[in-house]
Amino acid sequence: MTEFEDRLFNNLKNLGIYFNKENLRLGAAVSGGADSVSLLVALSSILKPLKLPLFVINVNHNIRESSETLGDSLYVRDLCKTLQSDGCDVRFFMQVLAPGKITELSLERKSGTEEAARFCRYQIFEDFISSNQLDFLCLAHNQNDNLETALMRFLQGGFSYDYGVAAIPPCREKYIRPLLNVSRSDIEAYLAAKGVSWRTDSTNLDPSYLRNNIRLSLVPFLDSNFSGWKTALLNGMEKARLDNEMLKTFVEERLNGFEIGYEEVENGRAVFLNASDFLLEMEGVQIRLLTKMINLVSAAERIPFAFLREVCEAVKKGYFEAKVYKNVVISLKNNRLTVKNCVKSQTDFCFSVIIEEEGSYAFHFGKLDVLKNDDGGFSLVYNKKVIVGSVALPICVRSLLFDDEVLCADGKMKKVRDVLSQWHVPESEKGKIPLVQQLSAKNQRIICIFGEVLGFDNWIIK
Repeated sequence: MTEFEDRLFNNLKNLGIYFNKENLRLGAAVSGGADSVSLLVALSSILKPLKLPLFVINVNHNIRESSETLGDSLYVRDLCKTLQSDGCDVRFFMQVLAPGKITELSLERKSGTEEAARFCRYQIFEDFISSNQLDFLCLAHNQNDNLETALMRFLQGGFSYDYGVAAIPPCREKYIRPLLNVSRSDIEAYLAAKGVSWRTDSTNLDPSYLRNNIRLSLVPFLDSNFSGWKTALLNGMEKARLDNEMLKTFVEERLNGFEIGYEEVENGRAVFLNASDFLLEMEGVQIRLLTKMINLVSAAERIPFAFLREVCEAVKKGYFEAKVYKNVVISLKNNRLTVKNCVKSQTDFCFSVIIEEEGSYAFHFGKLDVLKNDDGGFSLVYNKKVIVGSVALPICVRSLLFDDEVLCADGKMKKVRDVLSQWHVPESEKGKIPLVQQLSAKNQRIICIFGEVLGFDNWIIK
């Protein structure tokens, strides 16, 4: 084995993989990027002499241009065939999502595109693990990913009950990440030595995504001005992980003193406790207690610290009707603090229509005409008035998602919810205002907030 493969082999053993197990069944999620390709090639090399199979899953989300996403999948398929011809027992599986599926899912889950893609991807992984009776599925997150995630968590004020401010866990149930202590430069050097190429996701160069902005702007700045920052951050993350393990034990002991009630509610479920007892705890315990309650009723993994802090302050003041984050609603009434998971019901107002060709389209606000221009672009016309002068298809006309942002004149991004609040749109009406999303662009930005349908302004990106 090469030095890289030997390192991966030892990482796998440290994560609990027993290679003397005759029926060991390992899987690998492979997108086509350098990280996952190195994982595929190295795992194949390790398992080949042991005559053990490797089950490979590739997910085509169909978010980018179809030619690019299909090209990624076909590259992974062909690489698996090459490894098979070299005597490796590699078994390739591909899952292709319908175009627009992720956009529809993000609308349903009231989340951003990346979160919806991740949710869908892990559902596919769960089925893949089950149907192939895998012991573990290997994911290709590396040391650079870990550092970027830690920076993201810090900048977003994110918090995880299980990992605190630490970044990516090396092991979670049947998911393992054996490259988590391996740098991207080591990965690329390994592939270069092997003569293996990889695919590059074009969206990785789009700074409108926070992770990309961190990778393209913040990390080079830190490299140039703060030598040793990576080692310092990795050590700090490990310390945070150890501290959080201790805090979790302390909080769990405190939780034993709470009587947490459970009840079924309309369109969901709820947990509750006595607010007076809650207020007797230190604020750090309150934050973790709230996070624990949310996790009991919701699949939310990271809750913004600002939201948790806002709830704690509201509890001190007494009664409040609702504090809402995604599908979680927290309320305080008659000294009872309740955390409820609201499942989307048929009465929730949401819509999503993907427009791929010229024509007339019916919505709750009336008819929207899509007309082809002489220059090959398309105009969006409402009540015989041109709303958007020239746009490339396909587009998606949909309702508001929680994390939606829109470009401002100064080049900065702004929450669509904040725009609607400035327009004094009632909370109950915000979901009825259409947003036009450009699906053909790499960043799939929102190009229009169509407030006119309810008598408000329009926000048009020129």
